[in-house]
Amino acid sequence: VIESEKMASLGELVTGVAHEINTPIGICVTAASHLERKSKEITELLESGQMKKSDLTRFLESNAQSSEMLLSNLKRADELIQSFKQVAVDQSNEERRSFDVKKHFNEILVTLKPQFNETEHVLTLNCEDSVTIDSYPGAFVQVITNLAMNSLIHAYDEGVTGQIQIDVTASDDDLMIEFTDDGRGIAAENIDKVFDPFFTTRRELGKGLGLHIVYNLIVQKLGGTITCEREVSKGTKFRIRIQKSGT
Repeated sequence: VIESEKMASLGELVTGVAHEINTPIGICVTAASHLERKSKEITELLESGQMKKSDLTRFLESNAQSSEMLLSNLKRADELIQSFKQVAVDQSNEERRSFDVKKHFNEILVTLKPQFNETEHVLTLNCEDSVTIDSYPGAFVQVITNLAMNSLIHAYDEGVTGQIQIDVTASDDDLMIEFTDDGRGIAAENIDKVFDPFFTTRRELGKGLGLHIVYNLIVQKLGGTITCEREVSKGTKFRIRIQKSGT
């Protein structure tokens, strides 16, 4: 069940990124169609001998605008595809490697953007530059994705806008990750249960495996520790500590 839940989250990423890519691709199709139409018009004017300098000037201006629109949106689509491709490979791959933490986390956030675009919540990353770790990048994909989705599902009442923040710092030996939201917090009677398998306060929205998967990945896969701190009505904070050299 846990493996199927992990693959389900990858499927959600696929759906979300595919939807996100539709926007720049749609703009490119519109710009290309406009450019094609204007090219036919200027060609007809040229062949009929009726083309004036003003016609050519307008065509060149339109051409420049369409070309700029095509280039910027194709770059955007390329960024989305490259980020998702790396994240998808990492999530389905159990191999360890050395990677830049900030770059990897930014790629994860790109794949989460479609889910956050459906809300008013803001997800931000604060991470030092040039921090590398020898570990399992796919595990980090699952951890950050599950924590983010947990906040989206459980932390906020309908109509409430939230701030979700990831702070990453590093020492010589350890990587510290603080994942914080400013939502409703966790009830005192539930704080010791959040990492239990199948525990959820909203059964209709999930199986209750998200934080259990996070705990297992942090402790067993990454050899680290994770704790949960809560303050009712003031949010939830997860503190994660992982050895930079892995296990």
